[in-house]
Amino acid sequence: MFDNYFCPRVVRRLRSGAHAAMLEEFLARLHRRGHSRNTIQNYLCAAEVFLQWLRRRRQAIDSLDEATARAFACRRPCGDRPRANVHAALRHLLRHLRDTGVVCSRPPASRPAIERIVVEYGAYLHSTCGLTTATRLYRRRYAREFIQFVFGSGRICWKALRPDHVQSFIVRYGHEGLLAAARTAAGSLRSFLRWLQFQGRIRPGLIGAVPRLPQWRLAGLPTVMTDLQLETFLASFDQARSSGRRDHAIALCMVDLGLRAAEVADLTLDDLNDDAGTLRLTAGKSRRDRVLPMPHRVRRAVVDYLHRHRPETTDRHVFVRHRVPVGAPVSRELVRGVMRRAYAAVGGCEEWTGTHVLRHTAATRLHRAGADLKRVADILGHRSIDTTMIYTKVDLVRLADVALSWPGCEEVRS
Repeated sequence: MFDNYFCPRVVRRLRSGAHAAMLEEFLARLHRRGHSRNTIQNYLCAAEVFLQWLRRRRQAIDSLDEATARAFACRRPCGDRPRANVHAALRHLLRHLRDTGVVCSRPPASRPAIERIVVEYGAYLHSTCGLTTATRLYRRRYAREFIQFVFGSGRICWKALRPDHVQSFIVRYGHEGLLAAARTAAGSLRSFLRWLQFQGRIRPGLIGAVPRLPQWRLAGLPTVMTDLQLETFLASFDQARSSGRRDHAIALCMVDLGLRAAEVADLTLDDLNDDAGTLRLTAGKSRRDRVLPMPHRVRRAVVDYLHRHRPETTDRHVFVRHRVPVGAPVSRELVRGVMRRAYAAVGGCEEWTGTHVLRHTAATRLHRAGADLKRVADILGHRSIDTTMIYTKVDLVRLADVALSWPGCEEVRS
């Protein structure tokens, strides 16, 4: 494939080098991922110089790691290629060498002993608890952090675990002002300690040491967009670009149907029924499938994207990437990033980061349009109608119509 990207002189140089086969495989990988011609040329030249540098240092390729790549990129003269480009090229090269088995896999972030425990706990969350992928992910993360917090680099001895270890781990989130994170950490730690108790590794009393942070149901109001903010938000997507059409369709799915970021990312072509104008959501957080009617503007945006703006790909997901790797399914992180950038164009929404505000907005608009709580709960996938009750508090106009005057206020006015 050298001939497709380089002139004959450079092709002869690449093929005569000691790492010709490795570089050609690396080029093929970049080509499959959909990188631009200029990017492939820059990445391959950086990889060629890097491999020559390793050979001069007589360093074996199988000993490569991030530190070596970083040392090479940082030593490049300022007048040469930008260091960021060299860093990016070497990250791709290192990932390629690991995928092909030339370089050993990246070591885990924590010790093997900790990872074994976390893997066992993750299997329990999946097979016994039946939790979703996202929930398992953050619960494993808190379990890993707790073990590292208590034992550090020392030997893991569950008998040495004390109530003050449990409380200190949660309290540190409160000191940092992260009350929501403290609640999530407390729930995750309670689950982890319960599993350890089932395993017979800790005594029962430790679960009671997890602090219970106060959280009053329906005490506050969900954050929602005003009509003007919603109009500005939807108009912020550049529909002259194919990726902008995709992002606009995603946003409509979230503000009209209340889909979560993960639900949008997981949508496949098989979930769409264009004849009936419906889409099917497979069992996720609510653990049940549901079929939703697509409003006209959602259906029009999705169909237009699929027929005219979606890149050619064999992937069955509805929304795919328009940048490298082109045609791969979008991730929930990509969806959140797109929405976060759109918030920046809306007055009063610049500091928002999550996507649940769009779900709140969808539910509130449905309720204001006359949908009863049961219908709103069915669309959102709530298993209990009590979860949907919070949206009745947002409709302040209708609440004012049914509110009773305060006893004695008439006498005061008179």
